[in-house]
Amino acid sequence: MDLSLQLAQKQILSQRMQQSVEILQMNTITLSEYMNELTQENPLLEWQEAPMEQPARDDKLLCKLEWLKEADEQNRSLYRVEMEDERDRKETIGRRERESLREYLLFQINILKVDEGVKHVLRFLAQSTEESGYLEQGALEAAEGKFHLKRACSTDILGLLQSLDPPGVGARSLEECLMIQLKQKNASPLAINMVEKHLEDLAKNKINRVAKQLKVSLEEAKDAFDEIRKCEPKPGQGFISEKPVEYILPDIFVEIREGQPVVSLNSSATPKLFISHAYVNILKEGAAQETKEYISNKMKQAEWAIQCISKREETLLGTANCIVARQEDFFMHPNGQLKPLRMADIAECMQVHESTVSRAVRDKYLQCSRGVFPLHAFFSKALTSEKTGTISADSIQQKLKLLIEGENKKKPLSDRELTEKLQEEGIQISRRTVAKYRESMGIAGTSGRKCYE
Repeated sequence: MDLSLQLAQKQILSQRMQQSVEILQMNTITLSEYMNELTQENPLLEWQEAPMEQPARDDKLLCKLEWLKEADEQNRSLYRVEMEDERDRKETIGRRERESLREYLLFQINILKVDEGVKHVLRFLAQSTEESGYLEQGALEAAEGKFHLKRACSTDILGLLQSLDPPGVGARSLEECLMIQLKQKNASPLAINMVEKHLEDLAKNKINRVAKQLKVSLEEAKDAFDEIRKCEPKPGQGFISEKPVEYILPDIFVEIREGQPVVSLNSSATPKLFISHAYVNILKEGAAQETKEYISNKMKQAEWAIQCISKREETLLGTANCIVARQEDFFMHPNGQLKPLRMADIAECMQVHESTVSRAVRDKYLQCSRGVFPLHAFFSKALTSEKTGTISADSIQQKLKLLIEGENKKKPLSDRELTEKLQEEGIQISRRTVAKYRESMGIAGTSGRKCYE
């Protein structure tokens, strides 16, 4: 048995350091929830809701209210009738804006004149329908097992579900979804044939190839394709989602004041923590030793939590200031582009470790005049450019988008041609990178962008 001594360095984070790291990573919503938990666990901690800012006085709104107040009865009556008409119009827009797809299907099933046993199966299938409108995989087989149905019977009941509104609901594939809608619209046999046999080519916009294979003219194929494009590939689209809505609360605000960007924290969204004076007085006045030890321990915990939260705000504000300073062009101009920026650059600016910056920007959002953006979106990879030395990936994507928007739609540019055009501007980039950027922006390839008109 060989025994030896080895020297090694290991970084072990204490419980306090772990708490500090966790608080730094929290966004505004999570921090608020965490502070609420702290006040429940530690009796020495109290919190105070941040005061809501009073809305600015709107002179136009006041004038309108004064006008309504002073108007005669006839004007008020006309205004009331107009508002009632508007409310009635909104109520008749449709059930889609008020309920989910499953609720809408169940409503239709309840008023169907079919046996109650069939309704039970239909309700099961309706509950097994995805928000997109497609039937969940294996739902029909599950219904057969649950209700002891034969395949012919279950297929008939599925056909009944697929006859409901919206058209295409209950389909098990894109092809079946399109076929249901085309048959309900009495579409041309050519359109139905194209979906049955050439759906993959249609998805790639290869109309010429489909026309040759079906031995029809290009005009006939285009007309049939127009019929198909009027179908809804996701029949459930437009109904409210059953998933809870996730709201984004910005952690940082950037405003332009006197021609300069000003960074501030969203302090109105988080409460303020402070130590209860009642317990401090108990400690000063004298109490049992056990009580003193308890209050003393809780006091240390409370002070450390307040210190960590204060440090988080300081780090987050410093990080945001460095980002805005480096990306000033983006915030100052409507069409400003992002510059190449790494987390290591911000870490050097703040004189902290790169991991600290990574934790500070994690799950945090910034609101400015151009919208709400995740903080990590302001870090952009640098590529070589002969004109400017370096250029960000975001700028290249914008240039790529402009090239595609200005192309001849009858003969769109290939990825190779797009690469060559960017290289002519001095940007050193590969065709593979161009394809990756194009796909990340949701832009189709050459065949998908081609227009046959």
